[in-house]
Amino acid sequence: MYISIPFCPSRCSYCSFISASGEGALKLIDDYFGLLLKELDIYADIVKRFSLTVDTVYIGGGTPTTLSASQLDRLIDKLGEFDIANIREFTAEAGRPDTITENKLRALKNGGVRRISINPQSMNDSVLEAVGRRHTVKQVCEAFDKARKVGFDCINSDIIAGLPAETEHSFEVFFATALRIIYPKISPFTRSALNAHQPCQTIRKQYR
Repeated sequence: MYISIPFCPSRCSYCSFISASGEGALKLIDDYFGLLLKELDIYADIVKRFSLTVDTVYIGGGTPTTLSASQLDRLIDKLGEFDIANIREFTAEAGRPDTITENKLRALKNGGVRRISINPQSMNDSVLEAVGRRHTVKQVCEAFDKARKVGFDCINSDIIAGLPAETEHSFEVFFATALRIIYPKISPFTRSALNAHQPCQTIRKQYR
């Protein structure tokens, strides 16, 4: 079962996922969350009626940790209606370090989430600024410390090669550091200039 929380504190320039960001969009979170709980009631009834089994839960987005700690508590309580005690995987994206708090992580951990994903994409402050991620390398490290403190031992981390302002040397240094110190599990990606991406639009302007 995939649960989408399609909100982010800001829009990353390379992203093509469906999400809303900005002050106006974030005001919609409470309304969206209320409707999400109602939708989960409907699906819980379907699962019970047809004797179905949920064996995987993935909370993605967007950035699920744009929700408050109390909303994350309520969401996981609602998922209890699906009898998820014996599921094989329970993952939550915590992709933006600037949305992570210890209380939010505890809500996820206490609710049974086994794997989280903290995604810096880069460990270079200049790169983070260039792609519109409003957090710092220091906040990334603090987020990992908080996750370990509350008891997460399965932490994934997405990183992207080829972002603006990233050099081959800086990426090599970052990747070597990540392997040695920071991440239990790394998922590397390469940037693609898709139509929905700001970089694609920039490239078109440059070469017209």
